[in-house]
Amino acid sequence: MPARACEPDAPGWRDAEGHCVTWRLLETRCGTPASTHCTPDAPDPASTRLLPTPKGDPSAAACSGCGCKGGPGYRGPNGRCVAWRDLARTCGPTLPGACVAEIVDPRAGAITAQEALIAGKPRGR
Repeated sequence: MPARACEPDAPGWRDAEGHCVTWRLLETRCGTPASTHCTPDAPDPASTRLLPTPKGDPSAAACSGCGCKGGPGYRGPNGRCVAWRDLARTCGPTLPGACVAEIVDPRAGAITAQEALIAGKPRGR
């Protein structure tokens, strides 16, 4: 029996095991672009325009200020540097929002907008 189509509010990709991938797990399970590790199942056009989330380099030499080791460059309300994956949730959809800009990566605005888009999608079951 063929697998059911992915939900209409899903990004429309299946992982290696044939399961529909949610928006929140799309980059983790499929990679960027999604076709790296997943197969299409009526993909949402927005899923094909996603940018890879940059990863910081924890082995970089000591430096001063948020963003000096490859992070987005914002200090959160709690006083700690904000990670790429927490940028929209901590600072808000428009930067700097609730955060303080330090050594800002120019990709931060696009990544925050992308995270806000994904956060607005309904959660999977």
